[in-house]
Amino acid sequence: MNLSRISAVILRHYFLGIHQMERFFDMFISPILMIVLWGFLTKYVQGLEASTLAAFLLGGIILWAIFEKVGTDIGVNFMFDIWDRNLIPLLATPITFLEYLTGLISISLIKILFSFVAMWIMASIFYGFQITSLGFGLALFGLNLFIFASAFGIFNISLVLRFGHQMGPLTWILPFFVQPFAAVFYPVSVLPPFFQKVSYFIPISHVFEGMREVLRSGQFSAELFWTAFILNIVYLAASISFFAYILRNILKSGRLVKVI
Repeated sequence: MNLSRISAVILRHYFLGIHQMERFFDMFISPILMIVLWGFLTKYVQGLEASTLAAFLLGGIILWAIFEKVGTDIGVNFMFDIWDRNLIPLLATPITFLEYLTGLISISLIKILFSFVAMWIMASIFYGFQITSLGFGLALFGLNLFIFASAFGIFNISLVLRFGHQMGPLTWILPFFVQPFAAVFYPVSVLPPFFQKVSYFIPISHVFEGMREVLRSGQFSAELFWTAFILNIVYLAASISFFAYILRNILKSGRLVKVI
């Protein structure tokens, strides 16, 4: 065995690791986020009854899947058009970018509806958990999750348009930066004071707090819903404005062809 050739392979992956976002995330950021997330969960579950914990966890998993799947799917479908060299021919047709974005969001909505039904059936059969116990609030929770996920997806596409396809990994990385602050599996009160302040400005943290409130007391919190909804409108408007600004700049400078 030649040690110099082995070291060459190691050196190559070292340079890839410090220059490619997905490799850096896999090595350092992902383990840190896992420790933060499950550390707070461990702190929270002490003293909880098993049935209560199971309901909170299953409800959190199902609602998180709605946000995470829609948020990443919009960006991933856009990246597929880039990888398949389909973006420029697509935009050469009469379709507008707004129509294209609407199509991507619609595809994500259709796919998550199928996924939601599958998760609902599995949770009901194997764990006796009825997501419909959230009542009409489930639709309102889903609305807030979908709006924020759409804003997230549009923001991801804007970054790819601005910085090129090397930003593609952000499509499936960014949602996991939000997760520890979103109070998916534990209440905001478990977080340190600074994290709680950050959590307040994340719309879906109010959604998950509302979910636990319904499962715990049977009461739907209109305050949590409207707080999440208002924040969502702000973020959606900001993401669309950011997208329009980036698109206008790249079209004016002719950088669109460099995206691929």
